[in-house]
Amino acid sequence: MWEEVRRLNDELHMTIFLTTQYLEEADELAHRVGIIDDGRIVAEGTPTELKHSVGNDVIVADVDGRGEASRRAVEGLPGVTRVEVRREELIVTATDGPATIGAVAIALNGVAPVRHLTLRTPTLDDVFLELTGNRIQPASDDTDDGIEPAEVAS
Repeated sequence: MWEEVRRLNDELHMTIFLTTQYLEEADELAHRVGIIDDGRIVAEGTPTELKHSVGNDVIVADVDGRGEASRRAVEGLPGVTRVEVRREELIVTATDGPATIGAVAIALNGVAPVRHLTLRTPTLDDVFLELTGNRIQPASDDTDDGIEPAEVAS
């Protein structure tokens, strides 16, 4: 079904309105997303715009000691907006995590051994939670949780 939705949108330039509670689908399929809460659109934009509206990407580096030296090595890198040291963990906030993580890894490599490096980017679920205070859960047949799905336009 999703292949047909993509085909209609790509080949025929059709606008398709899709209602879903599965925000991973919305993120994958939609060019624009609207978040509805209590019958009102509370946010609308591209998936990327919406995700960046609730926070930046976070790179977490588990370094072998030398936390302050590691902080100094990455705090001036392009795209890095904040750096925190928590014991042997370095928390790097970046405007574009995927574009920044390589530079962070290289900078840290010269200072301290890196045991683990992860990238966390906001999701549309994070957007929904931030804007509505509710988590989307798949509706069961016999309960109404009162949470409205996101409206998605491709």
